[in-house]
Amino acid sequence: MTEYVSIVVYVPIEYTEVVRLAMCKAGAGTVDDGRYDHVTFITRCVCKYRVLDKAQNKAGATGKEYENEENRIEAICHKERVEAVVKAIVGAHPHKTPAISIYPTLTGEYKYWEG
Repeated sequence: MTEYVSIVVYVPIEYTEVVRLAMCKAGAGTVDDGRYDHVTFITRCVCKYRVLDKAQNKAGATGKEYENEENRIEAICHKERVEAVVKAIVGAHPHKTPAISIYPTLTGEYKYWEG
């Protein structure tokens, strides 16, 4: 794994700030340059899904497809903080299984903020 990753999570719009702050308090959103923290990017998107039998608090009929608007939150994260950030997301997110993606980056190899 590289030194930094990008963590992405999709959230219902009304939970965006709660989840974003939980991520940042756990250590996401900074390269520890002493200049900025809580740096996140938020993009509006459409979530399409199908309800299955094991779904809790079903948003509709089993087997039927639905869609709704959500926000995508993205933040840089040092690899040593990934576990804490993922736990913070799961704790703040309203869904039992949040859609979280973790992507390796080359940020640590270039450290452009030190130049």
